[in-house]
Amino acid sequence: MPIKIGVLVPHSNYFPTLSIDLPAALELALDKHLQGNYQLCLETAGYNADKPTLISKIQELLVKHRVDVVTAPLNSGLLAFIKQYFSGVKIPLIVNTLGEDVVFQNDLDPYIFVNSFNLWKSSWLTGYWCGANLGKSACTSAALHDGGYGMSFAFAIGLEAQQGELKQAAVTHRESAEEDPTDVIKSLIDNQPDFLMGLYSGKEALSFLNAFHQLDSTQTIPLIGSPLMVDESILQSAGELALGIQSVSCWRRDTEDDQKLSQQFFDKTGNSLNCYTLMAYETGQLIANAVSHIESSKPVKPQLTEALLQASYKSSRGLLKFDSRAREINTNDYLRIVTKNDDGQLYNRVIEKLETPSLFYEQYDLARKNLTKQGWLNPYLVA
Repeated sequence: MPIKIGVLVPHSNYFPTLSIDLPAALELALDKHLQGNYQLCLETAGYNADKPTLISKIQELLVKHRVDVVTAPLNSGLLAFIKQYFSGVKIPLIVNTLGEDVVFQNDLDPYIFVNSFNLWKSSWLTGYWCGANLGKSACTSAALHDGGYGMSFAFAIGLEAQQGELKQAAVTHRESAEEDPTDVIKSLIDNQPDFLMGLYSGKEALSFLNAFHQLDSTQTIPLIGSPLMVDESILQSAGELALGIQSVSCWRRDTEDDQKLSQQFFDKTGNSLNCYTLMAYETGQLIANAVSHIESSKPVKPQLTEALLQASYKSSRGLLKFDSRAREINTNDYLRIVTKNDDGQLYNRVIEKLETPSLFYEQYDLARKNLTKQGWLNPYLVA
């Protein structure tokens, strides 16, 4: 019997082709190993923050389609509302999340697996690295949508771990992506920080960079960015405005394997690989690898949850494997800088692989236990 994989497909304004690209990325991985011995069962789940719709679609997959596993891009804050549906029927859910918020300890479950882009971790490491290398005082600026998650807080406590101080946290683009953030940037500069941290993506990132570089007073202040602020999807539009911006990310785009995968995905879909489709591809690889640990004579369903704990896949983000305690994937992290290649094209050149201090894991565990989810429940960039 083919393995049946349920996919909750979201709508996204930021990634408008995501509903088509997610299944395509899964197929690209699964076809390599399962040779068609699988079935994708798709259910559209809106923006995923609509809990009644989300729960209804989950029940469709579990009860009507009788799938063996479900995967979906979700915000971790939704796990408290949906985990019972999976543990009740003993079917695993693989969540693809950008890691914009921590997965709370109370939401952990033997049937919940998390493939994370680990933005909370990379934000913490950004603050930690900057506090050791750029100075002890900083200001942050985030677009309203980007600021509704936990990355700003993670950056702040990473900076404080180096005895640094966050002088001001500003929010811009409250009404639209076209708002001019100049006055906000001026107020940040008045604090005389050692550097600025920008938490932006898409059109808001371009708007912020334009305003930032039009102010003479910013030319002597280093600007650090979140990974999405200097994502390859906007680098060519940003042009010279993005040159020299450093960021911390788990995704290496400068490897031969990543470039090969990006080309394969483009050939299949006509679209560029992004963080969500990368994780969908990885999830397909992990599912296929888990199936390989199950004897062919045995049914997949009762064995799959345990097999997922044995699964692994070597990605451009490192060796991916679900840990046995939290069922969450850890990744490597890299300090990068926007530069030009020989053809004049902008890209994120890796400067070094960053080590994760034990203090991060201590603070991450505390955040799991003590934080309360605030801000948006929809997955980051799916809105």
